Amino acid sequence: MVNNSIKYWASILGLCLLICDELLSNSQTFLSIVGLLLLVIGLYLISRGIGDKPSIDPYAVQSYEEEE
Repeated sequence: MVNNSIKYWASILGLCLLICDELLSNSQTFLSIVGLLLLVIGLYLISRGIGDKPSIDPYAVQSYEEEE
């Protein structure tokens, strides 16, 4: 449970840092880099949790009766 929340918090915090840095008049490069790194790390951690693509093709004909 804690590991899942870290993934989402890293993504949200990175996105917020990027948005805040963009809205501020004096753009600080360091804040943009940290925000981008947090966003990329969070998205990477979230995407690791997605399983492999199923090997069964749902649109393939499973039987001849289904085809008719």
